[in-house]
Amino acid sequence: MREKRAVIVLAAGASRRFGDNNKLLADLGGEPLVARAFRLAAGLCLADRLAVVSDPKVAELAEAVGLRSVTIEAGGTQSESLKAGIVALSPACRAALVMLGDMPHLDPRRLAELAQGPCPSAASLNGQTMPPALLPAEWFAEIMRISGDRGAGALLKRIPGENRHAFPAESLADIDSRDDLAALRND
Repeated sequence: MREKRAVIVLAAGASRRFGDNNKLLADLGGEPLVARAFRLAAGLCLADRLAVVSDPKVAELAEAVGLRSVTIEAGGTQSESLKAGIVALSPACRAALVMLGDMPHLDPRRLAELAQGPCPSAASLNGQTMPPALLPAEWFAEIMRISGDRGAGALLKRIPGENRHAFPAESLADIDSRDDLAALRND
């Protein structure tokens, strides 16, 4: 039997560079920016699918597609979001695919391959390893000791080269500012 795996969508970001509005709720193609990431996560054949959120509207969007929402206090760091997701997993979970809610153009096929592939593994762009990333349960204790806005970046450097999967740059584009969103809308 295949080991139990889960997906965690980090969707509780402070959106500091985006201004006063929640970037995850910004319109992209007639829907909130985060909606596509939530649909991709909901479509994965995994034992558990959850979203870490801080905004009730974002929680509603997650739950509308069948994700379990885990709410944290607004203004937290990426590591706090990641830790909240790890804590919410079943003890039987052997790996977690971590993805970001502000990456609306992830390729569904590549994401599914990553979710079902060898663990640990991650996306790679120009030699840099980044989310989405499949993290083994053996790393969860170390994740619980991470602090600040760096997430699991240091852990991702441990992933062997053969488990680093090249993703197209447009697939890994994340939205951090209004300029990022405008550029994505114009593509």
